[in-house]
Amino acid sequence: MRAIRFEADGSIQPVNLPMPTVGPEDVLVQVLAAGVCRTDLHTLEAVKEGRRPPVVPGHEIAGKVTKAGSDVYVVNAGDLVAVHYEQPCGACRHCRKKRTNLCQDGHSLGFDVQGGYAEHVAVNQGTILPLPADFDPVIAAPLGCSGTTAYHAVVTAGDVTEEELVVVLGAGGVGLSAIQVAKAQGARVVAVDVRPGAQKAALEAGADTAADAEEAGRIRDADVVVDFVSTAATLQLGRGMLGVGGRLVVVASGTEPISLTAEDIMEGGRAILGSYSSTMADLARAVALAENGKLTPVVTRRASLEEAAVVLRELEAGTIVGRAVLTP
Repeated sequence: MRAIRFEADGSIQPVNLPMPTVGPEDVLVQVLAAGVCRTDLHTLEAVKEGRRPPVVPGHEIAGKVTKAGSDVYVVNAGDLVAVHYEQPCGACRHCRKKRTNLCQDGHSLGFDVQGGYAEHVAVNQGTILPLPADFDPVIAAPLGCSGTTAYHAVVTAGDVTEEELVVVLGAGGVGLSAIQVAKAQGARVVAVDVRPGAQKAALEAGADTAADAEEAGRIRDADVVVDFVSTAATLQLGRGMLGVGGRLVVVASGTEPISLTAEDIMEGGRAILGSYSSTMADLARAVALAENGKLTPVVTRRASLEEAAVVLRELEAGTIVGRAVLTP
């Protein structure tokens, strides 16, 4: 089958691979759409630096079931499905508590096992969600990360409720989904991004206000700030925006240090929370929002599998607002 692989020399190469094998509880999915996430660039860097072996990336996947293992009971061949990229072990203490996003013994599609930049992918039946036959795969695929990560950050971690003030730092693909999720919760939303195009997209996604960091820095009464950038500057900005009882939810990875005292957190009952990945429950709720017209990933670029390298360069250059999706 055709696939795209990140190689050890940092190149992005088309390859031909054997068809994935399917175990008793697995399904083989023909990939109809694969979202391109900024995390894919981090994976490419990790492969180039030797921190990960070469891998077929892609963790936002929607497709059609072509084969089901002997013990599969949730879908049949021909069903359209959304795929959750986390493939948890199902046995560790986190899995037993339904916190599968924290599983340390499972695998992640597109990170340590073959992902969706391919014609087919094998996944466990517990990580797929059947979709209506008329659901657009190009919209469904980004729900697997953009939608679920946004839902996990805003609702599962951030506990956003009606009439709260939510500030979204970074109006990229996940940020635009987070705006829609927060609005679905009945919140007021301020989107912050330095790019005029991203600010425009944020308003179109439903944000009440879009601003740059200087304008947004005047806010002092935010109930929840969700940081999809996570530089020292945005973390300090977000912390300074919190009102009494406010929560700063950190979603993106970063290593820049910030200055923080116990009083910064204790005073006013403020909290700093980490939001890591998502769960199947988050995917189900994101899909439900999409089915009700309250969450539509902003897809602004569609391309073939063979154009993956070009699309990733565009993403790295910051010229893609929203999500790009490959259609193998």
